Amino acid sequence: MCATPEYRCDVCAVCGWRLHGDLVLGALTAQDLADAEAALSAAEHAWDLRAAALAARDPDERRRLDDLVRGGPPKPDETVPDAPESAPATSGRGPALDELCQGRPEELSFVEAGVDGLHLTRVGVTDAGIPVPYDAGSATWHAVLPAFDTGETLRRFRLAGGRGTLPPVDRAEFDAAVEGWLTASLPAVPEPVVVLLRPPPGWELLRRAAVLAARAGAVRLELAWESEALGELPEDACPTSPWRGGTEGPPQRLAALVRVRRLLRTLPLLADHTLLLARADRDTGAVRPHSHVLFPAGSRLGPGETLTTEVTVHGGAFGHAPLHLPVLAGAPAADGSGAPAMTVHQVTIGAQEPARLTFVLRGPGEVDLVAPTAHKGGRLPEPTVLDIPRLLSRLPRRMVRPPRLELLFTVELSGADVAETEERLAFVGDVAALLAHRDHDGTAVRVGAVGHYDHADYESTWAKEGTLLRAPVLARPPAELPAALVGWAPAPRRQDTVSSLEDALHQVASLPVRHPGDTEVCRVLLIVGRRPPAPSRQHGVVPACPRATDWRTALARLRADGFRVLARVDAPAGSAPDASSARAERYAAEAWQHLGAEGVFRPGTDSAHDVVRAIDPPWRHEGPECPLAFAAPLM
Repeated sequence: MCATPEYRCDVCAVCGWRLHGDLVLGALTAQDLADAEAALSAAEHAWDLRAAALAARDPDERRRLDDLVRGGPPKPDETVPDAPESAPATSGRGPALDELCQGRPEELSFVEAGVDGLHLTRVGVTDAGIPVPYDAGSATWHAVLPAFDTGETLRRFRLAGGRGTLPPVDRAEFDAAVEGWLTASLPAVPEPVVVLLRPPPGWELLRRAAVLAARAGAVRLELAWESEALGELPEDACPTSPWRGGTEGPPQRLAALVRVRRLLRTLPLLADHTLLLARADRDTGAVRPHSHVLFPAGSRLGPGETLTTEVTVHGGAFGHAPLHLPVLAGAPAADGSGAPAMTVHQVTIGAQEPARLTFVLRGPGEVDLVAPTAHKGGRLPEPTVLDIPRLLSRLPRRMVRPPRLELLFTVELSGADVAETEERLAFVGDVAALLAHRDHDGTAVRVGAVGHYDHADYESTWAKEGTLLRAPVLARPPAELPAALVGWAPAPRRQDTVSSLEDALHQVASLPVRHPGDTEVCRVLLIVGRRPPAPSRQHGVVPACPRATDWRTALARLRADGFRVLARVDAPAGSAPDASSARAERYAAEAWQHLGAEGVFRPGTDSAHDVVRAIDPPWRHEGPECPLAFAAPLM
C-alpha cells in the first residue's frame, strides 16, 4: 500500500502490509483475487488518508489532499488511522545527553531530517560546559531532491509516505540524494560525535532519511522527537545568548537551531554562573573583585522553564557612567583569568545608591538582566563583550573615605500658616532620614539644628529664654534628629521683611566644636527659611535686630571655623508694589547672596536627595574610576 515495499521480508517494513501469505492448494479463485484487491484498496486508502491528515495544516490543504487519496475522500463517519509507532529512542533530556556533553567533546553535530529539509547544527562545549554554536547548515528538500518540486503541501504529503494518484517517490534516488548531502555536510574529522534527532512518528520519508543518517555517521546518541521542541524562536530569547548570532537566516535553519537550543537548555550547569562585582575593604579601602553566585553549578531547567534570582548592588563614588555587570562561568583568579565571560550587561546607578537587579537563567550560558527595565529610553542597553583581565586591571587601588560630615540646620519656625513651617520641618526630617539610611549609628555623619521665631512676637530684650530661639539640638546621629524636633511648634508670622536668623547664626557659631581644627570633619550649615536676618541697624524700612546682633559677624566666624554655609530659601515673591517694598527686597536679595554664596536650594525644585548630594563630602579613589558595581555600600 506504500507503493514501494521492501520485499526482503514477509511484512513490508514501511507500511506493515503482508507481502507473502501462507501457501494454499490450488489456484486462486476470482473471489480470492477480488477480496485481496478490495483489502489492498482499503489499505491504500487508509495509508493515504493517514498521510493527508498528517501533512495538512489547515482545512483547505486537507480538502486538496483528500482529492488525491486513493479510494477518494474519507466518508463522514470514517476515522483516520493512527501513524505507525517508531522504534524506541532515548529521550532528548537526561543522563545520556548529560554524559555526552560532560565529556567536553570538541564538537557535537546534531543531524535532523525535518519536514522543511535536512539540518546539521554543529555545537561546541566549552571547558565550563557552555554549549556554543559553531555553524548551522540546512538544505530544503527541493535542493536535495529536485523531484520534490511539487509545492509544499504535496511535498509534505509525500514525506508522510502518501502516494495518492501521483507517481511514487523513487526510493533509490531519494537515498542517494540524502547520502550525498550527509557526505558533504558531516564534519570531516575522525569519529565525529553525531547526535541524531529522530523525526516525529508517521513521516515515512523522514524516518528513512534518519536511518540513512545513522548509517552514514558515527551516531553516538539518538534522541526522540518531542513536540515542545518545535516552534519559532521565542520572543523572550536571551539577548546575551551565544545562540543569538544564529537568529538570522532561512526559517528552516532557524527552526532547526531552536530545536537543538531548547534541548541543550535543559543541561545542568557545570560551573557556577557568577556576577563579577567590586568590594572595598572597610578598613583600608582596598578594592578587590568579588564574585556573587547567581546560579550555582548543578542547577537545571525543565523544558520551557526559567530560573530567576535577585541581587542588590551599589553604585560607586560618582555615578556618572554606566557600570559593567559581567556574568562569568565560575570565579576568576586575581588577574581575571579562569572564568570566561558569558555576557557583560550595563546599568547606571546613582552614586552610592542601591539597585535591585533581577537576572533570569534560560540555559547554560544564557543569563539575562531583566530588571531594572528602564534605562534612558525605557530599555536596557545591549550586552557587550569585555576582556575580563583588562577590566580588572582598571579597578582603583583604593577608595579613600571622605571626611566625617557635621551638618547643622537653622530652621525658621514662623510662617504664614502652620503648613509653611511643617514643610520646612518635613524637609529637615527627609534629609536626616537619607543620611541615616547610609549611616544609622552616626559614625560618619552627625546632625543638629537651631530653630528661631519672629522678632515681631518678641520685641523685648528681656524676653524669656527659649521664645526667640529654640534650645539648640546638638549634633547627634541623623536617625535621632526627628525625635529631637518633635516639640518644635510653629508660630504665626507677623511681618514679611526679616526674621531672627541673625540670632540663630550667632547661636550656631557659639556651639562647642567637637574636634576643633580637625581637617577630617566637613562642617556644613544649611539655612532653611523664607526671610533674611535683620540688620544690626535700621536699613531704610528694614527693621533692626532688637539685640543689635550683626549677622555678618556671625557668618564670618562660621566660615573661619570651616563651615560651608548653604541656604534653602523660598523663591522671591515677584516685583514690589512700591518703593519701600523694593528697598526691602533689595536688602533681602543682597543678604541671601552673601548667605547662599556656596549654594542655594529652592523648595519645589531641589529635593532632599539633591541637597544630600550637594552637601556630601566627596569620595576619592587612587587609580581609575571603578567600572564595576559594588557588592556592598561604601559607607
